Amino acid sequence: MHAYKFLDANFGLKSLYERRLKQSRVSELNDPFEQRPYDLTDASLREAFLKTREQLSGARGMVCFSSGWCDPVIWAHYSDKHRGLCLGFEIPDIKGDVENDECAFVSYIKDPLDFPLAFSKLGETERFEIIQRILFTKFKHWEYEREVRLWVPLQLEVSGLHFLEFGENLRIAVVIVGARCALTRSEIIRALGPSAGGVKIIKAREAYDGFAMVEDEGWN
Repeated sequence: MHAYKFLDANFGLKSLYERRLKQSRVSELNDPFEQRPYDLTDASLREAFLKTREQLSGARGMVCFSSGWCDPVIWAHYSDKHRGLCLGFEIPDIKGDVENDECAFVSYIKDPLDFPLAFSKLGETERFEIIQRILFTKFKHWEYEREVRLWVPLQLEVSGLHFLEFGENLRIAVVIVGARCALTRSEIIRALGPSAGGVKIIKAREAYDGFAMVEDEGWN
C-alpha cells in the first residue's frame, strides 16, 4: 500500500540521500495522549498503564505516514507551509492479525475508552484488539492526518537517534515537491542517486476546483 511522509526541504533531501526515515519514540511525539486512549482516572491503573507504555517505548519506535498527499492542511503543518517535500512509499499491506501487528491505520475517538479490568483473563484475540487500540488510536481532532503507522523494533542508531532504512518494506516510490518548494527536479534526482530511475517525481499545485493539492502537470 502507499503511505506518505511530509518533511521540510532539508530533512526531505537528507532522508533521500541517506535512504532512511527517523523512528520516533512515544516521548518525542507532539501528542501527549499518544498511546493512552483509555480513561486513566484510577490512580493504580494509571501507574501500571503508563509504566507499561514506557517499557514498550524503550524497545520500539514509530514512523508516521498519511494515507494520502492531497490535503493542504497536512502540507501546511508538516511540510513547512508547502515549502517542503512529501515522500511516497510502498509499505506492507495491513493484515490486522496477531502475526502482522506492526502496521495499521490509526483510529480516532472523541472520548477516552474504558479499560477492561479483566484484561488478564481475556483470550489472545481480545488482548490483541486491546493492544491494537493502545498503539493505533488517537484523539478525533487528529483525524485530518489520516495516519498510517509503523510500530517496529528500534533499528539503526546514529548519535542517539534511530532510523528505519529504505528497503523491501519501505520502498520509495514517489517524491512530491511542495507547491512553494524551491527544489528542482535535478536536485531530487541527485539526492535519490541510483534509485532515481524507479521513482516518480512530481510537483504539487493548488486545485482550481476544490481545496486540495494536485499534480502540476506543467512542471519540468
